[in-house]
Amino acid sequence: MSLFTILLGFSALFVAACGGFFSVKGIGLLFSGSFWATILMASSLEFGKIMATSFLYRYWNKINNLLKTYLTCAVIILMGITSLGVFGFLSQAFYSTKSNIDGIESQVKLLENKKNSLNIQIASNNERVKVLTETRKNQEGNLTKALDQSTTTTVTKSGGLFGNDSQEKVIDKKSVELKSQTLTTMQSNISSLESNIQNINNINISLNNELNNLDNQIIELNKKVISSDIGTYKFIAKAFNVEIETVVKYFILFIVVVFDPLAVCLLLAYNIASNRKPNEIIVEKIVEVEKPIEKIIEKPVEIIKNIYTTYKRGTKKKHNPDLADPNLKSNLD
Repeated sequence: MSLFTILLGFSALFVAACGGFFSVKGIGLLFSGSFWATILMASSLEFGKIMATSFLYRYWNKINNLLKTYLTCAVIILMGITSLGVFGFLSQAFYSTKSNIDGIESQVKLLENKKNSLNIQIASNNERVKVLTETRKNQEGNLTKALDQSTTTTVTKSGGLFGNDSQEKVIDKKSVELKSQTLTTMQSNISSLESNIQNINNINISLNNELNNLDNQIIELNKKVISSDIGTYKFIAKAFNVEIETVVKYFILFIVVVFDPLAVCLLLAYNIASNRKPNEIIVEKIVEVEKPIEKIIEKPVEIIKNIYTTYKRGTKKKHNPDLADPNLKSNLD
């Protein structure tokens, strides 16, 4: 047996074993209630399919038509069962991975929504800081005006009968008290505004830090999606503007169409190669073609009668009766 024949047999068994494994596992997952019993049944069918294929090739001319028909139909049906099992196994593996990816993408969406909420809150705080800052500026302006406000009052003093009245500025206690209260209130308001602004800024700093943490989490989750088994198919789906399920479905169908039929064809090829003798030479059968033989038809040939001179007996003195032909020239003399 040549090395090529050995490799051909190994490839046939390897492809058949892989197809059988995927098929048996897929059928077992379909009937998970009796998993091991289903595995045993599917394994026996796979082995039977291989043996039936080899038997049909080796004894095709020695078995009756009923057995030929049954075994051929059985092999074709088992090929279909194997293909369905492979399709189920690969589909289950895909959806198992996809469920994990969907969970990761859900987490990413939640983090994105949280980021949007934080951004809205930060924007609202910034607007509030602007308002408080404007209010503080107004308060500071009012404080400056209040500081500049005079607390003195003009008092007119009488000069008597002989003198002129004079005016004199004196400190108004009530104005001083009112100014002091106003300044205290305004300073308290300004301090309160300053404290509120500082608190809001601190809150924004904390929110920005949280945003950075969310961004890092989203980046890590996206890395998991990209590095997953279906990351490439997500890219293909986006490139062709279709759902990822559609891409994977057709990809699995292509595998199924090739997988088990290839195993059966390789098995037949191995049987053909292994049954040939090492020194077998293929000789073309020479077919003898009978060439038509031309039939020779003999046509009657007319007998040409010799015209000879009539010989009259007694005309010659001496006659030799032994001569074959009395008409010879020598005898006519």
